[in-house]
Amino acid sequence: MTIPDDWKTDSVRSNGVSLQYYRTGEGPPLVMAHGFTDSGRCWEPLVEELAADYDVVTYDARAHGRSDAPETGYSPTDRVADLVGLLDALDIDDPILVGHSMGGSTVALTAAMHPDLPRAVVLEDPACMLDIPEKDPNVRVESVHKSVREWEQKGVETIADEYRAERPQLARRLAVARTECRPAIAEISRTGFGAAAEIFPDIAAPTLVLKADTDPETRAAHLDTADRLADGRLVHIPDAGHCIFRDQFDAGYAELRTFLRRI
Repeated sequence: MTIPDDWKTDSVRSNGVSLQYYRTGEGPPLVMAHGFTDSGRCWEPLVEELAADYDVVTYDARAHGRSDAPETGYSPTDRVADLVGLLDALDIDDPILVGHSMGGSTVALTAAMHPDLPRAVVLEDPACMLDIPEKDPNVRVESVHKSVREWEQKGVETIADEYRAERPQLARRLAVARTECRPAIAEISRTGFGAAAEIFPDIAAPTLVLKADTDPETRAAHLDTADRLADGRLVHIPDAGHCIFRDQFDAGYAELRTFLRRI
């Protein structure tokens, strides 16, 4: 699938694997980590807005998109090593790190393990803050394997049709991303995403957390967790679900731009 004309793409060797990345814009570096079953190209609408002011880099996580899919290496610390290796390979210093869901947990843990690395951190409904039901790891893995098989059988056009009513602009991007997922992504569901309460106290960089809307009791719990950040702010976006920049782009983007102007 093609990418916008002003994007360039290439691959780098990071943590023993080849990671595909996409880059556009000029300014301070801003690096984005996508969610589970997405790809770096699924960030397109937000990248297009940010590229006027930032050197924006997105990448495909291992077993996603056009990156390698080794049999092992899917723990949270492996994903951190992948991201840090990407930054090293591209000679990126003092980046703003942005992550959604799985990528949000990757970014949060990267900032916690390497507190002097990021200039700032933005977490879009990070997986480490999700209330994921407990299941036997083997059951989770088989569920993901089943989804990957179904996506392969359906193909891009059928999957895109399923997304068009709700995500018309991104339907094909999301469909391609699903069909590019390799079975090895199931190992991510086996190892988990970590817990924000354990990660947040070690993040020193200014941090914005954008959360899906929810009930008052859960919002209060989220705010209590965010209080563990040394320099953090959590905002619940009204009427947004897990994919905030897809559900309520304008509201999410307004919060993001306000945060970026302050750092």
